[in-house]
Amino acid sequence: MARRKTRRGKLIYAACLYVWGLALIAASIYALSRIWEYAAEYEASRPERAMQIYVANLSEQLWDEGIAETVAAMPHEVQSDEEVAVHVRELLRDGVSFARKGGGDGRAVYTLRCNGKAFGTVTLAEDPDHVPGIDISRRPWSLLPWSLKTWKVEKEEFDFNGLYSSVEVVVPETFSVWLNGVRLGEEYITETGIPFQALADYYKYSEDLPTKVRYRFDNVIGRLVPEIRDEDGEVFSIDRGKDDSQFIKPCSEEELARLAEFTAGFTANYLKYAAGVSDSTYAYQRLEPYLKPDSEMEQRMKGMLDGLSWAHTSSITVDSSRLNGALSLGGGFYVCDMTATATTFAMGKGQEVNVSNMRVFVEKKNDDVRAIALELY
Repeated sequence: MARRKTRRGKLIYAACLYVWGLALIAASIYALSRIWEYAAEYEASRPERAMQIYVANLSEQLWDEGIAETVAAMPHEVQSDEEVAVHVRELLRDGVSFARKGGGDGRAVYTLRCNGKAFGTVTLAEDPDHVPGIDISRRPWSLLPWSLKTWKVEKEEFDFNGLYSSVEVVVPETFSVWLNGVRLGEEYITETGIPFQALADYYKYSEDLPTKVRYRFDNVIGRLVPEIRDEDGEVFSIDRGKDDSQFIKPCSEEELARLAEFTAGFTANYLKYAAGVSDSTYAYQRLEPYLKPDSEMEQRMKGMLDGLSWAHTSSITVDSSRLNGALSLGGGFYVCDMTATATTFAMGKGQEVNVSNMRVFVEKKNDDVRAIALELY
């Protein structure tokens, strides 16, 4: 009988232990599930989590309403919003990251970065309407110091100024500069009166020679190649390996014919005057129609008058004169390269054949061609 009671007691004890174990396991599972639930709520309530979701969406869409507003407000006179959007998406396609910048009082501020450069700021604020899945007003959750409210984007600020680049180009003043099909106006000219290097020796003779201007446009998003057009509206390709002479147009056949006619008369009368073989005043009168009044050339020729009476040349015959070539500088100005051959006779020297090579800077108004300066070489 005693044995039967002992055995029954053991069974009851074992059953109680079993039930207690099951209750303890159930309580542990419940507690762990609540802790896991709290952990999930806590993780979702962290601002870093909200930023991860925000950046993931931004990296996927490469666009949002705040970016669209920023792009629309950016100066981009020669590009459309859609063209700027392409450059912004290219920037964001390289990957977006974020870093905590500051915060407090229910707000968190983060800096957006791409390619190591900051391009925006996002401010998060706790969502007052969010109801967590756990009642944190009850114990033990009320004992914990953390809030389980989620975060939402309160404000976005983007700065894509890093996308800006400048276009600067120096062209003749008669040329035009186009960007993306838009002609740049005079307000984009930052410098005027830039001399042509190829004409450096001639500016001292005339203030009316062509010059260059500098265009600068600072509101290019990304990169644009300027299109240069000449005075006729034709596209002009600037060769960086050449000097300013590439802007000087060759003379037409009609221009060369008129300059050759000038060459024949000028060289004959110039050489005869410079030789001093006849009355200087008469010789100057023959040369004067080829000289521009008040020019450097006219002043030089007048200055020779007194000295020519001492010349020892007794005769001169101009055998030939040739226009080797001419450059049209624009505005009616030309540089003529000439060669003349003359036979002279002088006391003590006898007869000599002289070849004169010269560059003559001339101006053509209507059909009248006048010499401004002369250089022998």
